[in-house]
Amino acid sequence: MQTNTRGNSVARRRRMSAAEVRSAMIDAGRRSIWNAGLTLDLNDSHFDDLIRSASVPRSSVFRIWQTKADYLVDLYETLGGPQGGARGSLFAEQILKDEVFAHVEDVAGEFAGKLDTPQGRRSLVEEVVRRGVKASFDAYTAPSEWQTYAQMMISAPVLTDLPDGARIADTQVQTERNDVIARLADRYRVVFNDVLNLHPRDEELRYEYFVIAGMSLIEGFATREVLAKAASADADHAVPSLHDLSTATVKRVDRDGVEREWLPVALAYLAVLDTFFETR
Repeated sequence: MQTNTRGNSVARRRRMSAAEVRSAMIDAGRRSIWNAGLTLDLNDSHFDDLIRSASVPRSSVFRIWQTKADYLVDLYETLGGPQGGARGSLFAEQILKDEVFAHVEDVAGEFAGKLDTPQGRRSLVEEVVRRGVKASFDAYTAPSEWQTYAQMMISAPVLTDLPDGARIADTQVQTERNDVIARLADRYRVVFNDVLNLHPRDEELRYEYFVIAGMSLIEGFATREVLAKAASADADHAVPSLHDLSTATVKRVDRDGVEREWLPVALAYLAVLDTFFETR
């Protein structure tokens, strides 16, 4: 026990380990990205606010990172690299949970006995896309890892002029190519062939191209919906509003003759799918 200036006994505060300080600062950076977008920079006042929100000693922070730039690079590598996991970035585990064809087997079960005709197989493809794109869109627009990842993707190229900042872009490229595009392309090869009976229209149309095209569509619509949510209520007076354009559904009679509600992004995704693949 220690005593204060009045002679009263006070409990001595336990010194935080370097690992605890680092963890608290990384979590504070993650929260800042989630709550305010990519406002992390080298501004002294902002960095001090971040330290205060982490409730860690300032001196301990600078024993771990000699400069604020060092911290920023470490933050991005942690959130964007394997050690960030699904909490901070769009890694394979997170993608496979929310991607369009994640629940294709469940939908296929509803079409049991109807898949022996081209019409039945086409109906399955349409319903998988309709439901799957909506689920992915909802995941992208929720306040979650997806928004953190999107912010990082946009900002990584801007930060490459920092000391060792190129490592940020390197991490993002490796994540995209190895953990995202390659894993999804491998999954789609199996799902399309074994469950949906979809086959490439041309051998030059790689599965990786479709992964990028499909994800970009959903991300584009979702980004506009996130923007619409962030804006004040009176910012968009146009009719239809940006929110309406992103989320309004349209009625469509599907191949099985049933009228269903479709998000515009789902219709666009189906058009891309039809460009790359055909049902046999």
